[in-house]
Amino acid sequence: MASLIAAALLGGCGGAENIDSNSGNNGGNTGGTTPPGDSALFLFGLGANAGVTPSIQSEKDNWNLQPVTASPVAMTSISAVLINNAGTDDTVDVQVAGDGDGTFMLKSATPLNLSQYASGFIEFQLRIKSETIPNELNASIDNEYPNRSSLPIASALAGTGDWETLTLPINCMKPFPGATAINLATVGTPFHLATKEAFNYEITNIKYLLTTSAKPVVDPVTCEAPGNGTDPGTDPGTEPETGSGVNNAPALVATDTALYYSGDKSLAQDRSADYPVASFGGTLTDENQVITMDLPGNGAAFLGTDSANGDLSAYQDGVMLLDMKVSSYGDSNNIQIRMDGTAGPDYGTFFTMNSDVVPDDDTWYRCTLPVASLIPVANTGSVQKALYLSGEWDSMAGLRFAFTNVALKTTIPADFDSSQPCQKIN
Repeated sequence: MASLIAAALLGGCGGAENIDSNSGNNGGNTGGTTPPGDSALFLFGLGANAGVTPSIQSEKDNWNLQPVTASPVAMTSISAVLINNAGTDDTVDVQVAGDGDGTFMLKSATPLNLSQYASGFIEFQLRIKSETIPNELNASIDNEYPNRSSLPIASALAGTGDWETLTLPINCMKPFPGATAINLATVGTPFHLATKEAFNYEITNIKYLLTTSAKPVVDPVTCEAPGNGTDPGTDPGTEPETGSGVNNAPALVATDTALYYSGDKSLAQDRSADYPVASFGGTLTDENQVITMDLPGNGAAFLGTDSANGDLSAYQDGVMLLDMKVSSYGDSNNIQIRMDGTAGPDYGTFFTMNSDVVPDDDTWYRCTLPVASLIPVANTGSVQKALYLSGEWDSMAGLRFAFTNVALKTTIPADFDSSQPCQKIN
C-alpha cells in the first residue's frame, strides 16, 4: 500500500537539479552527559538525583562563587545555608543583601545534556521571607555570562509567606540583550536565580520536567504572562493569539518517534537530540517550538547533521506528521520535502508541496506524508537528515515558511487521503 501511495505522491517529484546537497558540515558537538532517568530530573531537594552543587555568587566579591553547606556561608551580596525541610539539607535559606547582584545556582561538575527538556519545564518551590518582592528576579539556565537564557519571574510571586510552586516553560527562556542563547546539549548551570535587590527566601525541589499539570508562570506557547495575552490556566481549549491549533499537537504513542515536537514527547521515542535543527542560506528562527525559514536565495532548513546515522527503517511503511505554514513561495513553485540517508543525499525522492497542497496564506496545515515519498526505503536504515525542506534550486528568493510537530509513525492512517495530504488546522 505504501508504495502505491508513494507513487501517487511522487508524480510531482523532480530530479537532482532542484535540491542541492551543499549544506555544510553540521555535526561535531556531542553534547554533555545525559542525566539519569528518562522523565523528571530532580536537581535539588528531597530525592535529588542529578549530582549538582548548590552555590552562591556575589557581585561585590568579584563574582566569587562559594558552595552552600550546612554551615552558613556569607559574602557581601548574598549569604546562604542548607536547612532541613522534608529531609536533611534539602532546602537552601538565602539572604540577598541588596548590595550588588546576589545569585543562587546549581552547578554541575560536568556539562549536562538537557536536550530532551527543550519543550519541557523547570519547576521549583520558593518561600518568601521578605516583606516585599523584588522588582526584578530572573531565573536562568547558564554557562557563565554571556551564555545565558533567562525568564523574569518576579511578577509571578504571590509573597504570602507560604510555599509557592513556580513552573517555567524552558522554550520561553531567552537571552537578554548582550547575552547568547544557551545550548541545552551542554549545560554547566541548570538553575540560576539572581536579583540585585534585598530579598530573603527559601528554595527547594528544583527539577526539570517533560510535562506538567501545573499552571506555568507564562503561557508556554505565547510566552506571555497572564493578563498580557493567553492565560494558560483559564481555558485549556483556548488557542493563543496566533489563532492556530498548531500548538495542540496530536498525542503520540510508544512506537512513534518525535523529531521536533511541541506536544508530550515522553509518550514516544524522542530523537530530537539525534536530529537537531540546522540550516544553510537564509535566516532560520527557532522560537516557541516553531521553526521559521526565510530565504533570499538558495538554502534549506533541516533536522539532522552530516554525521547522524540513525536507523528509522521501522517507519519505511509509515508516515511523517508535519505541521506547515507557508507565508510565500516567492520565486519557487513549491517546497520540496525529503529525508536524507547516509547513502544519499536522496535528491530524486521528495514530496512536492505547492499552493494546491498548502496555500501561501499564513495558515497552519497538518500534513501526513508517507515516508516512501520522502526517501528510498532502502536508505531508511541509516538517516542523516530526518527532514529536509528547500525550494527549487536557483529559484528560492522570497520563500518563507514555518514548521513544527514533526514525528514519525509506523503505519499509514486508515483515513489517509493521498489527494489531500495536508489539512487546515482549525
